[in-house]
Amino acid sequence: MLFTSRLTMASSILPSLRACALTCFCLFLQHVSGYVGSATVSSTILVFARDSTSAINSATLGLQGYGIPYEVVIVPQSGITNLPLLNSSATHGNYGGVVTISELSYNYGDRYASALTSEQWNELYTYQTNFGVRMVRLDVFPGPDFGVTNTGGNANDEPISFTNTTGFSAANLKT
Repeated sequence: MLFTSRLTMASSILPSLRACALTCFCLFLQHVSGYVGSATVSSTILVFARDSTSAINSATLGLQGYGIPYEVVIVPQSGITNLPLLNSSATHGNYGGVVTISELSYNYGDRYASALTSEQWNELYTYQTNFGVRMVRLDVFPGPDFGVTNTGGNANDEPISFTNTTGFSAANLKT
């Protein structure tokens, strides 16, 4: 019985040890490119923000804490003419990840919209597809882009509760 318990405990620790080892390995290889199919991707993270304060508070402090290289692009309400050069060739991507903060959204009188154009968003999506790069969108209002539709409601804070959290066991949710 004791042997079985130790064996079970050891087997549950192994994935954690592997993840820790992988993290340490990645931190030592900060400036080394990774391979995605036949393409290489640099480890620099591209961060889009409306201002430097939101970039620092939302993304770059965490990246700095782990020594992960990053580049910040400030996108004013008037937008930007061009995105940074995403890839230097068809087989080398310049960024290993993309972070966008607040959807780069501004109030344009009667509506909120992103300061990036549809073409610029599509360019980012194409880069993601071609190089296997992930995009993280922080502080974004849920909408059709995320499979969410508005069914009315009100502007009041409404409490929510979960009665079944089995599908989210790793999220540490309370019922």
